[in-house]
Amino acid sequence: MVCNFVLLNPRNRENLATVMRSGQNFAVSSVIVIGGFIADKYKGNIHKFTHQMDTQDGMSNLTVLYFETLADFLKHLPAKTTLVVVEMEKDAKYLETYQHPENATYIFGPELKGFSQAELSTIKHHFAELNKDIPAEHLAGNKHTAHLDFVKIAMDNSLNVGVCSSIVMYDRHAKTFKSI
Repeated sequence: MVCNFVLLNPRNRENLATVMRSGQNFAVSSVIVIGGFIADKYKGNIHKFTHQMDTQDGMSNLTVLYFETLADFLKHLPAKTTLVVVEMEKDAKYLETYQHPENATYIFGPELKGFSQAELSTIKHHFAELNKDIPAEHLAGNKHTAHLDFVKIAMDNSLNVGVCSSIVMYDRHAKTFKSI
């Protein structure tokens, strides 16, 4: 089982530190950062940031990666994973009833505004191109290809990205543990 968490343009180190700390406790494989304050403050040097944030000596168990752009990240998305966009989208599935995929990469948009329409279009276009030559009957339920899914937490307002990601981590952990 692989479980990755991606933050698109995180605003500050505290939120990323919360995601990393929660990730250490909920068996997250990797935390991936795209742009944000790492680009601005650390010139993209994720190693400098993680060295400063090593809590509980747990960073050795958590891979932390950095990509400059969403498009660059999508090019490197693992082949056998479901990209789960966590966003307050109209057609997204509710987290409370969501069946987490075995191999998942959860992506969270920028705080304050969420994913832009351009970012959502980039993600959807990437998957359309990725799967365009694969027959539909091979895509449904096939664990050997990448999938796209949308999930949301039943809230009236948006949550802090550190809090939101921790809720998703706990939900995945609780449902996985319950099914074992």
